[in-house]
Amino acid sequence: MKSKLKLTDRVWREFLFCDVFEIVDGYYNKKPPKDEKGRLPFLGATQYNNGLTGFTTEHNVKLYDKVGGTTMPDVCRRLYNGGCIAITNNGSVGHAYYQAGVFTCSHDITVVYLKDGDMTKEIALFLIPSIQKAGQAFAYAKKWRPIRMRRSKLLLPTTSNGTPDWAFMEAYMKQVEKELFSEALPKLEQQLLDNIITLGALEDREWKEFLFSDVFTKIQRGKRLKKDDHIKGKVPYVSSTANNNGLDGFVGNTERVRIFSDCITLANSGSVGSAFFQEFAFVASDHVTALKIKGMDKYVYLFMLPIIGRLSEKYGFNREINDTRISREKLLLPVTYDGTPDWGFMSAFMKRVEQETLLPALRHFKSKKCNQMLMGGGKIRPYFMEDVVQIINGVRLTKADMTAGSRPFVGASEGANGVTEFVGNINASLDGNVLGVNYNGSVGFSFYHPYEALFSDDVKRVRWKDETANNKYNLLYLSTAITQQRGKYAYGYKFNAQRMKRQIIMLPSLPDGTPDFAYMEHTMRVMEYDVLSEYLKRVSNE
Repeated sequence: MKSKLKLTDRVWREFLFCDVFEIVDGYYNKKPPKDEKGRLPFLGATQYNNGLTGFTTEHNVKLYDKVGGTTMPDVCRRLYNGGCIAITNNGSVGHAYYQAGVFTCSHDITVVYLKDGDMTKEIALFLIPSIQKAGQAFAYAKKWRPIRMRRSKLLLPTTSNGTPDWAFMEAYMKQVEKELFSEALPKLEQQLLDNIITLGALEDREWKEFLFSDVFTKIQRGKRLKKDDHIKGKVPYVSSTANNNGLDGFVGNTERVRIFSDCITLANSGSVGSAFFQEFAFVASDHVTALKIKGMDKYVYLFMLPIIGRLSEKYGFNREINDTRISREKLLLPVTYDGTPDWGFMSAFMKRVEQETLLPALRHFKSKKCNQMLMGGGKIRPYFMEDVVQIINGVRLTKADMTAGSRPFVGASEGANGVTEFVGNINASLDGNVLGVNYNGSVGFSFYHPYEALFSDDVKRVRWKDETANNKYNLLYLSTAITQQRGKYAYGYKFNAQRMKRQIIMLPSLPDGTPDFAYMEHTMRVMEYDVLSEYLKRVSNE
């Protein structure tokens, strides 16, 4: 087994920035006009969003010079190649971000490239904490301009000849990333699976043929039991009928019979190809074969029934499914990225089918109209927030009164999902599965909090009045609708409770004028599915 890399595996020493990096000054750039269709990042002196403050186009950058004119002499200095680290030297001084692709930036950014190699993502991620530590000596009043940066130092692991060990740094960060992925990927895959099931996206799965003998851990025919030998009893007797789940009576026989449970029965004669899931113990006739997978739940079996049932198309009364033929048969199943049967998907899909099958019956016992349970997508119409949501105050908690702990404290920030501290306090603002909407500070920013947290008095707690609608997806849709309005508010024009109540947001509606929560959930699931699908495909290919 390959040994785990440790930071103590190497000798560390200090290096001057100018010995390690090619340091390029930012361009004294009047921020080019934003463009809705722009894809070129503009970096400024912020600590958020990887330094991104907006998008523009290469055309705009080349057109407008540092004072907003249209002179062209220094146009080559306005664009920066990727494979570098962008460091803020003013404003939020000392923050550093890896940039993979081409970008433009202000003079508040200093760009650094490796002198003796390519700056991969992993090397950059290793370097950034050291760079940010070096920047702690600087602040807004003491800018980290390039002349000072050239004299700054950073501590790095070295090779045997004393040079920076880039290969070790890259390998170490790949190890860290792999460890993080091993924890996060199962959760992300489950989220993706949940959306696949909800959206009915069977066509998005990869399918593969498997031999019966490779899928089932036990394939065994029942034993002959003549009618005259039946003893009256309560144990189901399963034979080759196509009705009643294969049930052909009840018996009390316990000797010279084969008893199975938790498996599929396949009729190999009579109603050839009829397949049923048998959850409880039963006696099997010699006209059925039991198909079992050790440790599998009933939903996987239910998923396979219609696939197995297609055998009836090639067999019949004059062509039975004998043991030899079963051993050669194949079935088509959805697979995971490594090509093995995706049992998790099959189970989750059939749970969803079961849920959707039960819903129509449950609707008869609910007071809500049936069309509220269906996918909508009607007209988008305006709503006053006070008509559709609850708006609840946070509680003031000063820095001096905070105690150390692990409970998130949500303040009026635009970063880190609004979490500004972790505390051990508890007060009346304790809440979860709710939006935190800033009415002060970074006004108008809205974040979803599935976990329990405390909320500052600068943050309003917002949730749907209809409690049945307060799931993650509907709240994320609401968060987007609220955030779209934040442009009209600012530090001097707070988003206070009174304004929030009368703020109009645009939401999809049903014909009766109520919000279409089913449509909102569906929309957000589609978006999550698309993002997770692309992300997991990329990760699996790395």
